[in-house]
Amino acid sequence: LKQKGSSAAIGAFEQLKVALIWTSAVDLDLMVFYKTKDNRTGGVYSDNYSGGNMGSLNTFPYMQLSGDAGVGATGGDNREDMLISKLENIEELYVVAVNFTDASAGANKVFADYDARVEVTTDRGESHTIKLDSSVPGSVAMLCKFTSNFMGVEIANDSTVMSFENF
Repeated sequence: LKQKGSSAAIGAFEQLKVALIWTSAVDLDLMVFYKTKDNRTGGVYSDNYSGGNMGSLNTFPYMQLSGDAGVGATGGDNREDMLISKLENIEELYVVAVNFTDASAGANKVFADYDARVEVTTDRGESHTIKLDSSVPGSVAMLCKFTSNFMGVEIANDSTVMSFENF
């Protein structure tokens, strides 16, 4: 997925790994929000946020966040992994990155200032990389969306950057 607005059918798969990777001295957070085929909605994200839940691979929604990296705007080899062990009941899945450092300071910087990327890998070995290189000011980036249909799952690179308040 090279450009915004592109999409790709990625076929049938059951498991997914989403990794948010960066080295800049900034606290980024990986979140996923979902809608099931029977219209349940929810999210999995750091329990450092109000209402946050790190999830579990063994109980619904079968998603688990590895941890909260970069806390305190620490630079280095930062990585947060979201593992998803069952997708069969998921109709829509949104992958979001939040720049907590800028959101908590009320700053309006751009993701292009940081060297962040998201890597998506399926259990079939397919891999897609989405760079967080938007020059639109805002502390929240909706990176991609997965939708399920009779042909399998499709990933859309519909990167949208917005303020934390609008999010």
